[in-house]
Amino acid sequence: EVMRALVRRAASWAGQDHLTVEQRRIMSVLLDELRRAPREPLHLPMPSDRRLLRIASTLLKAPDDPRTLDEWATWVGLSPRTSRRLFRSETGLSFAQWRQQAQLTHALERLARGESVAAIADALGYATPSNFIAMFRRCFGDSPRHYFASKERNDVQSRPFLPRDQ
Repeated sequence: EVMRALVRRAASWAGQDHLTVEQRRIMSVLLDELRRAPREPLHLPMPSDRRLLRIASTLLKAPDDPRTLDEWATWVGLSPRTSRRLFRSETGLSFAQWRQQAQLTHALERLARGESVAAIADALGYATPSNFIAMFRRCFGDSPRHYFASKERNDVQSRPFLPRDQ
C-alpha cells in the first residue's frame, strides 16, 4: 500500500522541472525499495473493464505503440469519451499518465539492467534519445545516466536527484 502511494505521488510530478528536497527523499526511498524487491514487474494500476484491460495489456507488451486513446477506444469498441472517463475512474490516472507510468516502468527496469539510453528510447517509441531523456528528466529531475550514476555514488542521505549543474 505504501509503495503504491509513493509511485502514484511520484507519477504526479511528471510536469516539474526539478524535484523538491522532500520529493527527492521519497524517490530515493522508492528506488531503494524497488532495488531490494523480488524480481517482479512494477505495479501499474490496471483497469478492470475488459476493453480497457485489452488496451493496457497490449501497451505493456508494445510500449512503443503510438496510438492515441481515441484510436485505442475505436479498436476495442468504446467511444473516446467513455474510454477517457473509464480509464481515469478505474486506474486513478489519465490515459497519458498511465502510458507514461508504464513507459517509465519499462525504462527503469532496462536502465537498471545497463541497457543504453538509445536502445530504451527506441524501444519506447521515442523519435530520438533526446526526447526520452527530456521526459526522464521531467519525471526524475536528472538524465538517466546521471541519475543512476549519482544513485551508485551516493547513499540515501545524499542528493542524488539534482541535475549536475545545481
